[in-house]
Amino acid sequence: MNPSLVLRLTWLLLKKDLRVAARSRETWVLVLLFAILCVLVFAFGFLREGGDGAEVVPGALWVTLQFSATVALMRLFSAEEEAGALTTVSRSVAGSAPLFFSKALMQLIFTGGVTLTVLPLVLVFFGATAMPIGPTLAALLLGLLGQAVVGTLVAGLMLRVRQRDVLLPLVLYPILAPTLIAGVKVTAISASGGDPEVIATWLRLMVVFDAVFVLACPWLYARASGP
Repeated sequence: MNPSLVLRLTWLLLKKDLRVAARSRETWVLVLLFAILCVLVFAFGFLREGGDGAEVVPGALWVTLQFSATVALMRLFSAEEEAGALTTVSRSVAGSAPLFFSKALMQLIFTGGVTLTVLPLVLVFFGATAMPIGPTLAALLLGLLGQAVVGTLVAGLMLRVRQRDVLLPLVLYPILAPTLIAGVKVTAISASGGDPEVIATWLRLMVVFDAVFVLACPWLYARASGP
């Protein structure tokens, strides 16, 4: 496989997806509104007068982002599917790698944008603006990377499965459980001023799982979508 060809086709497919997303903003606006609504529900449902809002930040932040990212995954392959071009794109001269990587990057870009909107809201609503943000940002980056790669694999393999919108979270979340738990732990320990060594251990665990995902998921997708 020619790496330069894979990179070029990946970039072309990603540009196409970005143009489609710019023209049809309804889905992305709805997902963003859904994320903001989740933050408001957590804020009004769990905050108590005199309570420590920082204790709720890890759960509210990670659950909101995971739910929002899952909603986006359900529309990740919609452009190729509706145009009937999925098989053609998957069997290009560079194989299925450009399609997989372009979709994973698209998911990462979108979830990154949602994160940049949701994170300040969570910190403000829960009164946690003074908590150290560095470890949480590192955990979010690793968590979103794992979610984008694994989510692209699961969404791509379930395109022809009946009731895929119901089954996708059921398959996705158990695979992502280690990185999700580690990300929540990093945020919780950081919010409580915990030991940096413990935080580093959880981050290293996330790096290991992300490395496995990045190596295995494109190969599994190629095997499943090949002739």
